[in-house]
This record gives sequence, C-alpha cells and structure tokens, in this order.
Amino acid sequence: MMVLFKHKWNRRIVRVVSLYFLLSTLLLCIALIPETEFTILVGIILYLSYIIVTCIALIIILVNILRYSKDIQEHTMALILLIMNYPISKLYIYLTNA
Repeated sequence: MMVLFKHKWNRRIVRVVSLYFLLSTLLLCIALIPETEFTILVGIILYLSYIIVTCIALIIILVNILRYSKDIQEHTMALILLIMNYPISKLYIYLTNA
C-alpha cells in the first residue's frame, strides 16, 4: 500500500493511521474480555491522542495539497484514510460502553 504514496508525509500519515487502527482494534478485543477501568482509561488516552494527531495530520495534508496540487489523488486517498478512522474509533467506544 505504501507504493501508492510517493510523498514522504503522506506515507507517514498512512502508517500512523494504520497503527492507530490496529491499536484501537486490539484494545477493543481486550476490553470485551474483562471490562476493567484500565482498558477504558487506555482507550480514552488513545482516542484523545488520535484527535491531536489527526488535527496535525490534516494540516500537513492540506499543506501538501497546496504544494503538490498535481498529486491530488494521492492526497485525497491519504485524507480519506485519515478521516475514515474517526468513525471506526467512535464505533469501538460505543461497543465497549454497551
């Protein structure tokens, strides 16, 4: 998948988004087995750090769009992967609280 991204920052953003997705999925699996306060606290910290990283990554993607406007498809793909992770994490929070 990294072959699709030729800009360094887009590759980094996709890696970070993939890491957050894997961590949140792992945390969901752990939280469903024994529901402890520790897993909920780790989930909240993970979610808050994801919001901060998403804001920074969004600014970086917007700057890349302005700098390299010819590669709009690559930037759009990175943006979609970045934003797509947000509803997934909201779903995980809903599933762990249900």
